[in-house]
Amino acid sequence: MFNDFNLSDDEIIFLFEKYKPLILKASSINFKYDEDLNQEIKEYLFRVLTKGRKRKN
Repeated sequence: MFNDFNLSDDEIIFLFEKYKPLILKASSINFKYDEDLNQEIKEYLFRVLTKGRKRKN
């Protein structure tokens, strides 16, 4: 779905806020919130959403 998107940091933060309930739900193990899992999910999403972005040197 987001294969060649070149999203800015602000756009990614907006998506994190918009999908916060879903990310929180996915960050639960046995109905307990896992902060490390939440961070891993966000880090993975950030990596995928910025895949086409050119890096600054």
